[in-house]
Amino acid sequence: MGGSISYECLGNGDYVFQLVFYRDCNGAQVNTNSQTIRVWNHTSLTSITVPYVSTEDISPQGMQVAGVQCFNCTSPNGNIGIGSIERITYRSNPVNISGIPPAQGWVFTFDDFSRNGNITNLQNPLNYGITLTAKIFNVNAANNTCHDNSPQFLQNPHFVSCVGKPFKLNLNPVDPDLDSMSISFDQPLNNLNNAPYSEGVNPSAVPFVAGFSATSPTPSVTMAPGSQSAQINPVSGEITFLSTISGNFNVKIKVTSFRGGQRISEVVHEMQLVVTTCTGTNNPPVVTPPFSGSFETTVMAGDLVNFNLQSTDVEMLQDGTPQTNSILPTGLLFGPNPTVNTGCLIPPCPTVSAPPPITGTHGANTTFNWQTACAHLVDANGNELDMVPYQFVFRVQDNYCPIPEVIYETVTINVVNPGVIQAPDITCIQGSGTGDFTINWTPVADPNGTFIEYQVHTVQNGLIASIPAIGTTSYTHTGVTTDLDYFIRVVSGCNGLAVRNSDTVSNIYLNLSNLNPGIAVLDWNAPTTPAQPSMGSYFYIHREYPAGVWTIIDSVPYNTTYYEQVIDICNAFLNYQVSLNNTPCNYTSQLNGAVFTDQTPPDIPVIVNVTIDTLTNETSITWNQVPQPDTYGYIVYMQDPQTGFLIELDTIYGQSNTTYTYLEPYMDGSVTYTVAAFDSCPSPTGAPFNLSARDPNFHTTIFLESQLSVCDGNVQLSWNPYGGWATTSYDIFVKTGTSGWQLLQSTGGTSYSFIGNDLQNYMVAIRANKGDGIVSFSNVDSFIVRRTLQPAFSYVRFATVQSDDQAVQVEYIYDMTVSVTKIALQRLKNGVFETIEEVVSPTSPHLFVDENVYVDDLSYTYRVIYYDSCGNEGTTSNIGKTILLTTQIDNTELISYLNWTPYTQFNGSVLGYNLYRSIDDMNNFTYITTLAPDILSYEDNVYDVLTEGKICYRVEALEAPNIFNNPLSSYSNTSCVLVEPLIYIPNAFYPAGINSIFIPVLRNYDVASYRMTVFDRWGEVVFQTSNPLEGWNGRIGNVGAEAETATYVYMVEFNNGFGEQVRTRGHVTLLR
Repeated sequence: MGGSISYECLGNGDYVFQLVFYRDCNGAQVNTNSQTIRVWNHTSLTSITVPYVSTEDISPQGMQVAGVQCFNCTSPNGNIGIGSIERITYRSNPVNISGIPPAQGWVFTFDDFSRNGNITNLQNPLNYGITLTAKIFNVNAANNTCHDNSPQFLQNPHFVSCVGKPFKLNLNPVDPDLDSMSISFDQPLNNLNNAPYSEGVNPSAVPFVAGFSATSPTPSVTMAPGSQSAQINPVSGEITFLSTISGNFNVKIKVTSFRGGQRISEVVHEMQLVVTTCTGTNNPPVVTPPFSGSFETTVMAGDLVNFNLQSTDVEMLQDGTPQTNSILPTGLLFGPNPTVNTGCLIPPCPTVSAPPPITGTHGANTTFNWQTACAHLVDANGNELDMVPYQFVFRVQDNYCPIPEVIYETVTINVVNPGVIQAPDITCIQGSGTGDFTINWTPVADPNGTFIEYQVHTVQNGLIASIPAIGTTSYTHTGVTTDLDYFIRVVSGCNGLAVRNSDTVSNIYLNLSNLNPGIAVLDWNAPTTPAQPSMGSYFYIHREYPAGVWTIIDSVPYNTTYYEQVIDICNAFLNYQVSLNNTPCNYTSQLNGAVFTDQTPPDIPVIVNVTIDTLTNETSITWNQVPQPDTYGYIVYMQDPQTGFLIELDTIYGQSNTTYTYLEPYMDGSVTYTVAAFDSCPSPTGAPFNLSARDPNFHTTIFLESQLSVCDGNVQLSWNPYGGWATTSYDIFVKTGTSGWQLLQSTGGTSYSFIGNDLQNYMVAIRANKGDGIVSFSNVDSFIVRRTLQPAFSYVRFATVQSDDQAVQVEYIYDMTVSVTKIALQRLKNGVFETIEEVVSPTSPHLFVDENVYVDDLSYTYRVIYYDSCGNEGTTSNIGKTILLTTQIDNTELISYLNWTPYTQFNGSVLGYNLYRSIDDMNNFTYITTLAPDILSYEDNVYDVLTEGKICYRVEALEAPNIFNNPLSSYSNTSCVLVEPLIYIPNAFYPAGINSIFIPVLRNYDVASYRMTVFDRWGEVVFQTSNPLEGWNGRIGNVGAEAETATYVYMVEFNNGFGEQVRTRGHVTLLR
């Protein structure tokens, strides 16, 4: 039904291991010889034998009365039932475990292949075994040193409780070494199945039934209304829950001990808690909290703790006998005899007034008495702690059978160290002389009078000073030759055993070297890593020169502890010191000095830029001032464009004179420059001064050139890249005539082109941009743009539809005084002009004929492009857009409706539109009228027009006077309307009467195509004629016998004005 593994440290690497497990007396017997604990992660030890020690009946002890059974395991006289449980203990002989545990710890396991099949919250429990574990971790202990006891469980579990009643259990986990503990629920594990232990892999987790989990192993309110999920106190280990349903619930807890914030040991305790339906009426005893309604109190070490623990239970047994209560107290500090205050782990021991179990009728009580002491604050490492919580568990049980009520009340006594004084922080460490350092701190307060002394320690050398005066705020450590890690310790507290340390801080120790001639090399250490919030971000380097005058020469970031200074003084003894700003006082190093000589030339001057003045054409070289104060001047060099050798241009005296300007006579390309600096100290080589190297990053001016194209006026600019720094862009500046400089364009390349204006004077300069405001100008390039001549005019005279509507004619003229190599006719299609014809070596005028047209459906837009003598495309001409005429006719009113698009685009405006009409004959157009240019429609009444049915129209656009003194015109397409034929045919005639002849009456048709045929009822032709003026007189063929009275069929055929045949049929009645 569960169990645990624990261990005890005997010292010198010897351990005693104890295995406890619980047996359901309703089940099989167990081995009472020995068991084996297996060991994992150790280099040599693989198992530990634990011999059998004892079997203890821990069934609920009740009083058996008539008709009621009390269950226990004392077979055969006992009554085995629910709650009949034995505690079986095995304990090893001392085992020496050598070595140091790895990061994953030494793991100790005991496993069994089976579990109780009645477990409610685990899936198929008979399919899984059980594994108990204990672990030992490394806390920087020495090899072969036993250094820790595992947590122990001082109380046995109470396994059986009643449905619907609150359950409270505390196994009283304690750590004999006063290490801090963390207590939690844990995951049950399967057995190892004869395979090696592997954390998180083998043994595997035993799965829970849905709704249960390792952290919620009892019913929740969602599973059983009224239930309260199991909770565990992570400090005391107290477990509480309430279940409104019965079941066997597997519960596992894990206790982990920590020392100095590091995990040191871990044990588990697994058990099976049974909730059953109880008979009778029985309530748990009531325990009165001993501390003003609380089970927790806080006292100072040295205080006497005294209280009376009272349980009350006024209920009766089933036969009316008063119930009795028993109290079983446990706690880490109880001795073997809890009634005396000796023999415990840390005396003086707490006591109770009577030997346990303490019994009484209708309740029980005992008096707890404990004289606390300073020793109760000392942990396994000898450290006196600020506060230690002690838990004492009182198990209170009545004697009701078969299931008594049991409660566990946990009394927590927090023992506080009176007057522990925390160590002050080191405020700063300040160096003086060549090896003295003063450690500064803020004095501590001592309200309880427990201060003993300050101790100044270094990690490297231990204690270096003890200072009993509490008001002391500093200590000077003399003769220091290196950096040391200092901390302040305050001794105080209970019996002066509490020591508290400050954080460790180092002095800044400065090392100085002049092994490299002319260079002072400084290196030092930082006080802390990382920097504390009160510290500045920079170290400051101080130098003493002349004697007594200190100057900050530089600063470096906090994470930099190295610095080199090039000596700029010819010969002197120089002292150095490093400081760090800090609140409330600054850190300083000791002083360190040596004799140094300036054997180093000044820094190499860094050229800023080389540029050419666009007004004077003078070249200016500018460089940065070198920092050495003994700098005497600079030498400017030019690289010979022909030989490549450096030529000394000039010497510039004065450290701050950093620009040289002169007029460079070389005009055929760019020029390259560099600069060197010299000081006033003699050189080790014997030269009168130290001369720096020349700036290796030579700077080269920009040389601008241009090429002109007469064909298109294109100006091609090209230049060399600026030498000396990378450019972000080049700006092209242009100046024309008397105007100022204008920015034309910016580019990332070294060339640019633009179209210049004909006969325009240009001045162009290039500016290179570094991106930080530094620039360089090129030379100024001057030129005049002269372009090829273009025609003075390029003109489409007209675009007109041919009279046969089969093509569009476009007439084009241009200025023939200049050379044109080609002209191209373009037509607009879908918004884009497309070339449809090209003419090489054209003449003017030129007539284009476009036959790929549908003039009755579309208006066409044309233009012409010429190509100059360079073959370049010239400007486009005006457009010529044809007129599209559309017509409709109202055959009722006999009115023709004309609409047309405007003509575009004469040089002169459109003067007006002439309208022409043709009757039946397309080629014979007659003038109708002339309309204003803004009128684009017309109505033509053709009622009185005699026609065979076809009337056609054309529109002519008239040009107003133009600059060519030759106005022209443009014709539209021909658009025709069909005048529908008018037909009247009688339905009867009487040869002897007034209507003696049957003859159709027709209008608006082609007379030549006329034919009328009359059929009798058998389809025989009785009359036929092609003369529209001849009718049927009622005789066969108009000359034969009279046709009989009857109804006849006629068919009249003719063509309309468009030549389309019209055929009409009907009936006519002959009367006689």
